[in-house]
Parts: sequence; structure tokens; C-alpha cells
Amino acid sequence: MKRRAFIKLGGQVTVAGTVLTQLSACSSDDDNIKPPNQLDDLDDLGYQGAAPFVHGIASGDPLHDRVILWTRITNDGSIEASSIPVAYTIATDPALKNIITQGRAKATAASDFTVKVDPKNLKPNTTYYYGFEALGYLSPIGRTRTIPHPDLPASDVDRVRLAVVSCSNYGFGYFNGYANIAKQADISAVIHLGDYIYEYPEGFYRDNELKEERPLFPKNEIISLDDYRRRYACYRTDIDLQECHRQHPFIAVWDDHEIADNSWKGGARFHTDSKGSYLERKMSAVRAYHEWMPIRDDSSNELDSQLRIYRRFEFGKLFDLNMLDTRIFGREKLDATASNEPERQLLGLEQENWLYLKMLEGKRRQATWQILGQQVILAPFKGSSATNSGDIWNGYASARTRLLDFIEENAIDNTVVLTGDYHASFAFDVCQNPFDGNSYNPATGKGSIAVEFVCPALTSLAFPESGAGVEENPHQKFNNQTDHGYMLLDINEQALQCEWYYTETLKKRDDRCRYAKGLVTQASSNHLVEGGQSRPITKTAALASKDTSIAMKKSASLSAG
Repeated sequence: MKRRAFIKLGGQVTVAGTVLTQLSACSSDDDNIKPPNQLDDLDDLGYQGAAPFVHGIASGDPLHDRVILWTRITNDGSIEASSIPVAYTIATDPALKNIITQGRAKATAASDFTVKVDPKNLKPNTTYYYGFEALGYLSPIGRTRTIPHPDLPASDVDRVRLAVVSCSNYGFGYFNGYANIAKQADISAVIHLGDYIYEYPEGFYRDNELKEERPLFPKNEIISLDDYRRRYACYRTDIDLQECHRQHPFIAVWDDHEIADNSWKGGARFHTDSKGSYLERKMSAVRAYHEWMPIRDDSSNELDSQLRIYRRFEFGKLFDLNMLDTRIFGREKLDATASNEPERQLLGLEQENWLYLKMLEGKRRQATWQILGQQVILAPFKGSSATNSGDIWNGYASARTRLLDFIEENAIDNTVVLTGDYHASFAFDVCQNPFDGNSYNPATGKGSIAVEFVCPALTSLAFPESGAGVEENPHQKFNNQTDHGYMLLDINEQALQCEWYYTETLKKRDDRCRYAKGLVTQASSNHLVEGGQSRPITKTAALASKDTSIAMKKSASLSAG
């Protein structure tokens, strides 16, 4: 059905992404593509969703009393406007009948017609449903959840399940891991550890067998603000990514590919002078990230403040989730030979001090677990690439020593590190010197002060390396360097378990994932042991409906048409 024929059906129809067949979401001839807000024909995108919500809806950064709601208004070119009114509704039921709050916002050209609202006074630890209205159309209905009140005792929080993902390269295959996560109603939030998009030009670092099915736009390496916006627009036409966003709030941080490969605060490995100013490129990438991701913006709305994406989420007194930026805020230039320089920075002095204060605060408020969501492998790690890598914490050994000394000297038990970036699955007991048999006992965990779980790539190419196994790394508890998928955390007051789930294929849409491994750390043990597959939480709110007959209840006073 052509877009213009679809529009004639009227604004009361919503189409949930997962009921559609995956089409060539970015199939236009690049030379003929207009900026995303000026598309004449949505068929060029191969997407038959409900205009103007071509890029879906999303939620993120949940707190105990609020959560960010996101969408993007795609104008077909028939309306000349620098801003478009948007209405939103939040309810406690999937049909949006028991309305809690409604409001209005504007999609403006200045923000690429993306919209973020931050409704307040929601109830803690509660599932909500929401929808948008714009240009006479109703969006699909989304589902989100607030987190427990910070003062709620850990024993009253019960269990929390989190999905953890990273390295989602559109060109390397279908986002089947997202599709599998979207089906699970008991997940409280999705933690994205970065590389949500990739900056490379079409044809480079991708599965070329899928080039016709999953082409990229723009075709060039993305450098300008318009480039980054269009690449996000491309990714966000994927219906499985849309469905995962529709069903769960995201808590996300960037890695390097949201800007450029091997980024640091002053440059990137492949950014040359011929590509212009790195600072300008970085700030364009940062701006597009804040526009397109459901992340809470600093109230000052200054680009410098947007660089500070490190932040904390308090899930009652069960755990603190500290999301860190080990890539662009404070990272000094990659140089493995400088690893032990005393003042070498990976987090940067400001972020490092912030983390120490937050972890001390977490200890004072008696949070059971301190979880660090970050990008690169923290544990000392040997491998043909890892040993002398300037990219992971091995290349910033003095910074790692400061962090581990701080954890040990302040007796901050139950520190759990979540890591992406490496396109492999690992698990480690974390200690200063795991290779010294006198300092660390792999059988008992004596000497370990934290644990680390490394997330596989959702789709990006794996890079198996030799010399990276348990023989060389006695603190290593799991090693899979080939499979793709995600991690699932199951957290309660007594234990924290991590499970790895792997997709069956990336060559076609297939939402099946297989359980592969489970490891658990008991409270106060700081040591990983074998664990079986955990059971789903049964008492959960329903997923947002895929029923295309459900329409958001209109309010004449809030109509955005």
C-alpha cells in the first residue's frame, strides 16, 4: 500500500511494528533521499507503519516518579512548519482508558522533530502505558515502568530483571536479540552499553550478503549533524528495535561508534583532518544522540552539559546502577605504553570523583549492590589483542588501580561491572593481580573484590582471539567469543545472577534465543560460581498490545491535529 493510500484510512488506525514483515527499511537510492522530516514517499523506506510515527516510540531513564517518553514526527512534506504540536497520554491499562496524565509538547526543526517529555508525579515501581497523537494520527501504544523508591528496603523490592545489550550493527544482521527481549514482560529495563549505531560508510564493516535487505543511509561515513540524524533514522525503522523500545524503558550510554571508531575526548583513530574538526563532529554526534535517544537531558540544555551522560539510578535499596562514560568525556588518547602513568585518565577526574562519591553514598544508604554500566573490559585480561590493548582498561592501568583501591579500601562489597564493546561473552572475578597465585584463589575467590560480566555483540562481527582463555586468565569464569545475543540479570537481596542468551541466526528475522550460561555472585562473596537458568517473574503487567484495533483515547482539548 502506498503511503498516500494509507493516509486515507484516517488517523484511528495504529500498526504495531512486530505485526509487519521486515522490509528494506533503508532501501532508497541515497541520491534521492530528502532529510527524514521531508520524505515525499514513506514507501522509499519500505515501512508501512502509522504515519507520522515512522520511527516508533520509546521510553527511558526511569526514576521512581517519572520516565522519559520519546517519539519522532515525520512530516511527509505537505506541511511547512518549524514546529508540530504533539499530544501524549499516560494510563495504567493497555487500552489507555484509565488515564493518569495528559499533556502537550512540540516537535521542532531544531531537534529534528524528535519529542521528549518527562511527566512527573508517577507512582514508584509501576507499569504505565502511553501513546502520542500528531497530525491527526495516533501512535502505537507503548509500555514503560518506573523504578522502586530509593528508600524502599531491599527486602521489599523482591526481584528485578534487566536485559543488557551492546554493539548493534544494522548491517551485520537482523536485531533478533531485541525481538526476544521485547517478548519478556518481566524485564524492568534494557541497559544499552553503547554502539547503538555505527558510523561507517555503506559497504564497510557489514555482512554484504544482506546489503540489499539491510542497506544503510546515508551511504557515506557519518560526520555532520544531518548525517548522524539520518543514520539514527535508518536504525529506528527496524521493527524489532522499535518493538523493544515500545515494550521496555532503555537506560543507555554511548561507546565509540556513536561518534567514531576508537574515540577519545580529543580525537578518534580514523578521524583525519580531511574530515574537518573532530570537536565539531563530536558535538554533532552528541546532539543527535540526545535527540534520538530516550535519555534525560540536562536542564541547562547546553552541548557541554550533554557530554556528561554519567548518571545513577537507585532501584530502592536493592541496587544502585551507575552508568559511566569510559569513551569520550575523560578518556585520554589511546596509548598502551602510557598505561601506568600515575595521573592517566579514562573516566576523567570529574567523573572519577563523581563515581567515588556515589559509591560511598550507596554504601551509606545501605544499597545491597553497586552496579557499574560501562563500555570496556575492566578486569586485568590477557589475550593476543587484550594484553597490550590501549583501548580497554589494560591501557589505563593506573586509573584501574585507583578504582580498585577505592573499592577495596572502602570495603564496598557487591560491586558488579557490566561491560560491552568487545563483541564477546566473558565473566571475571575482579582483583588487582589475578595472575599471582598468592593474591587470588580462583577456587574460593579469595582476593576478588568485584565481579564483571561482558556482554556479547547483538549483531556486530565477533573477533575471537587466541590466548584469551582461562589458562591465561585464572579469574575468568566464562568465555564465548563467537555467539551473538544479550545478557539477562536477575537481582535480589541474596544474589545477583547473569545469564547469556544467544540468537539462532542473524540472516533472517527469528526471535528465538537459547540459554547458554548462568553465573551467580552471592551477596558479600565478590566471587562467581555456577548458576542454573532462573525462572521468569510471573506476576507482571501485560505487554503493550499488538492489536491494531486499539486506538489511543482522544481528548478534544489535547488534539494535536
